[in-house]
Order: sequence, then structure tokens, then C-alpha cells
Amino acid sequence: MSSPEANRRSVLAAALYGGGALFLASCAQGSTTPQSTPQPGTSGTASGPVQVTDQRGTVLSFDRPVTRVVTIPMPTASLLAAVDQGTSHLAGMHNASWVAMRDGVMGTMYPDALNIPHDIATTDFTPNVESIRALNPDVVVQWSDAHLTAPLEQAGMKVLGITNTGTQEDVDTWTSLFATLLGRPDRAVQIKARSDEKLKSIQAEAAARGTGGPGIIYFNRFSGGLKVAGNGSYNDFYIKLVGGHNPATGPQGLQGKGMVGVDVEQVLAWDPEVILLGNFDEAMPADLYGNPVWQSVSAVRSHRVYKVPLGGYRWDPPGQESQLMWRWLSDISFPSGDRSALRDETTDCFDFLYRYRLSAPEMDKILWTEANGASANYRQFDAS
Repeated sequence: MSSPEANRRSVLAAALYGGGALFLASCAQGSTTPQSTPQPGTSGTASGPVQVTDQRGTVLSFDRPVTRVVTIPMPTASLLAAVDQGTSHLAGMHNASWVAMRDGVMGTMYPDALNIPHDIATTDFTPNVESIRALNPDVVVQWSDAHLTAPLEQAGMKVLGITNTGTQEDVDTWTSLFATLLGRPDRAVQIKARSDEKLKSIQAEAAARGTGGPGIIYFNRFSGGLKVAGNGSYNDFYIKLVGGHNPATGPQGLQGKGMVGVDVEQVLAWDPEVILLGNFDEAMPADLYGNPVWQSVSAVRSHRVYKVPLGGYRWDPPGQESQLMWRWLSDISFPSGDRSALRDETTDCFDFLYRYRLSAPEMDKILWTEANGASANYRQFDAS
């Protein structure tokens, strides 16, 4: 019989095709069932006409807040759920979004989400127009490239076009757009305020430490071909945010933007001190620790290889839980020897985002405590 960890790895393997440069917890003992829809009369809830301008500059008008949203960019399904504090208005999503829900805790928090249609687009986000039209959406969220939006608009559907520049501003913009569409502008204000507070805190910590942080490489793909985060990626943003440096964007870095293919020799030459393994791939730290090819790399010798957490959505790309990624990365990059505040911060964050309280085992699942257990300084994330 396979172990729970092996089963989880097999599920993650199904997400290998997830978009490279694309994006987007725990609590007291015991779980509680979340409310899947906002309470009537929630402060800031609107009921009249709604108008938004998407990231293409296209103006979309609705007679009332939307109730049926289809999301194609992968992080947007979970972000919509966070803004809405439920999934009752999510009518369809990309399969990779659904896989993350199934494998992470979103499917536990909102089990009905696993019944939402998810065969609506190809791996390169080309929409299945007929499948989407059959869902009768009020609006379809799609990458703003004309060849991706045009088929939907030509079929008579309203399309909210979004872009990904690898910055925190994108998350703020998406959150604001979704909150407006759903008639919950208060949520955008609240979410941004909390994110801004955490961002300033991480920036202050990094400034106090000064320069000289570790070299950190993020692998968007490891098994079946190496891809690392380059210029213009959100991963490069948060590596530098916490005070590290990214060899892939340094003086000996790569040409091109986003996720860039590399060979083993290039990574050996960079000799990163920390390696992050993303959730678009099934690779685990043990795969490097046990492979002779990687034994000369500093991160492997010092056991500083880590699987990135998977919460309501993958923590690798930008999303509503990015503030937790910043704390996690800061703590593994600059361990103090004390217990990390991450569990407490995640408890608070999930309560705010999803109205859900996680058990200690659910938190361990999010943080990959078993897979990361042999990596340096990971005991700081243990339950107290």
C-alpha cells in the first residue's frame, strides 16, 4: 500500500503542465465548516450596477454583482474564493486550479468546489468556447492576450482580461477587480491593507539585516527538464524581498523573462545556497539529497532544499497567501533558532481569507513537514 506522502506526490505529478510563470493556514485544533457564501448584509456588499475596467483597458458593465464566474488563469479560482469567502460563485476553472484544490486544503475547506467543471481550457489557456458557454457565465476571467480573449468575446461572452507582470501590484489589481465584480469592495480594501502591512514588516526585517543574503534558486520544473525563475518573475521578486539574491538574475544570470530552461551545469556553476522546489512538479528534497549529480551544490551539502508550501493555492506564484510565502522564505533563508511565527500568522490569515480553522495535521500538510523534515532548520515550523 502506498504511503500518504507517495499518494500526494502522485497527485502533484498530474499538475506538471501547470503554467510556468503563473501563479497564486492553520489554526487551533479541530476543523470547522466554513460559510461558503457571504452573510446577508455584509458591510460593503453592493447590489446595484457594477462597472470595472480590466487590465486591457476594456470597460465591462453589469446590471448587478456577478454570480457566475469562470476563471482560466490558474491562480484566479482560489483568489476569487478568498475574496468571496466561498466558491458558490465559481462556475468553472482551469484543470490545474482544480488539481491544486484537490491536492491542497481548498478542497477540504470547500468540498463542493471539487464538483465545479474544470475541463474548460487547454494547458496553454486556449478556451473551450462551447464548454464555457454551456456554463452560462456572467464573466470569464482570461489572460489578456488577444488570441485568448477573442474567441470568447466573439461567442458573445464578457471577458475580464488580466496580465501578469511578476509584481505584487498584479495581486492587488486582481483582488480589486474581483471584489468589485462580486459586489464586495470592502474585501479588496481589507485584503490589501493586511498584505501591505506584512510587506512592510518583511522589508524592514531585510533592511535591518543588510546585504549578504543567500543565493536562492527557485525551480518551477525539476523533473523532466529544469526551469528556474528568471527576470520578471514573482519568485525573483520575493527572493530579493526577503534579502536573498537570485543567481539566475545576477551578473551570471539568464537572458529572457519568466521561467527559463537551464542545464545541470549552469546550476552547478551558480552553486545556490538555498533551493526551492515548486508545486508544478512532483520533485521533493530527497530527490536531490539522494542524487550524486547534485552533491557538490551548497544547498544540497547543507540540506537547504525545500518544497514550497501548498495552501489554499500554491505559494510559489503571486496570490492571496503570498504574505505567508514571504514569512516562510524569510525564515528558511535567515533562521534565528527560535520557533517561527508562521503557524500563528497562517492561522490568522486563513481565518480572515476563508473563515476556516485548520487542524495541526492540515497545517503540516500545507508546509510539507514530512517531505521537508530532513532539511535544515525546518523544526522551527513544528507545532508547539
